[in-house]
Amino acid sequence: MHIGTIAAFLMALIGFVLGFFLAYSWLGTNFLLGSVALLLFLILRESTLSHIRVRGSAPTPTPSGGRTHAGRRSNTPAPSLPAEAANAESSPPATPK
Repeated sequence: MHIGTIAAFLMALIGFVLGFFLAYSWLGTNFLLGSVALLLFLILRESTLSHIRVRGSAPTPTPSGGRTHAGRRSNTPAPSLPAEAANAESSPPATPK
């Protein structure tokens, strides 16, 4: 996550320099929009990964008794599942053969 954030910052800096000082506005705009898209992707990815981590880990009580990082309470013990099984709740049940 940190490398991606640094890359987005450098892309935005290059876009600002190209667009403002060197008058390559189209190239500067592309760099700026690319850095915004990269940051939005990193935010979405981190949010998704935090939900998977909370669902797949053992329940640990929070010190303040409040909500967990992903906004879910861990009242029941979660089964130890791989990260690929994070969307198993929304899948239809398997029909027995």
